[in-house]
Amino acid sequence: MTIQDILQYTKQHNIPTISDEAWALLKNTIISNQPKKILEIGTGSGYSAAKILECVKTYIDLDQVNFTTVEIDPERFELSMNNLKELGFYQNAEMILDDACAILGQYVLECRLFDLVFLDGAKGQYINYLPQILKILPSGGIMFCDNLSFHGLSKSGKETYHKMRTIAVNLQKFQKAIIKCPDLKCEVFEAGNDHVAICQKI
Repeated sequence: MTIQDILQYTKQHNIPTISDEAWALLKNTIISNQPKKILEIGTGSGYSAAKILECVKTYIDLDQVNFTTVEIDPERFELSMNNLKELGFYQNAEMILDDACAILGQYVLECRLFDLVFLDGAKGQYINYLPQILKILPSGGIMFCDNLSFHGLSKSGKETYHKMRTIAVNLQKFQKAIIKCPDLKCEVFEAGNDHVAICQKI
């Protein structure tokens, strides 16, 4: 199995994954900052986890890296676990099946810090994750937020059903919050038909 095989599987089974454009921005962020403690919220298929670990090993031995990834969906968790095993990355990842809000709260209590938080979980929950993420990012730490406009939905004026509309509204609130936050320096970039935010803790 290759990482490309995982990408093909996600396309065939309609599993959301990071776009090529967003990955290019995330890869550049990783290489520029060389984080050693990384938290991914939203494992999905394991595609982005594999891409991150593959990138990280270009500048440091993976035995010296703490990579944690959290997924709430049991089926996707099992899929990602099997994929990372097939690729030989499983031993380099701390994989957690749980609600990210609960895990973030635990990390706050433990005073556990991360150099990079890759936010790619439940889009409607981004705004709820933010206060806790701010507490686990040290000065200089990076929060990379994917799907900031939810494939354009949060910037769309067209009518959508209630759940999707709620997600879009929460993403709009989140974007306003990170831009106004005095503890963050944020930039928003286009990434295909979506947007990402790269925020550094001041």
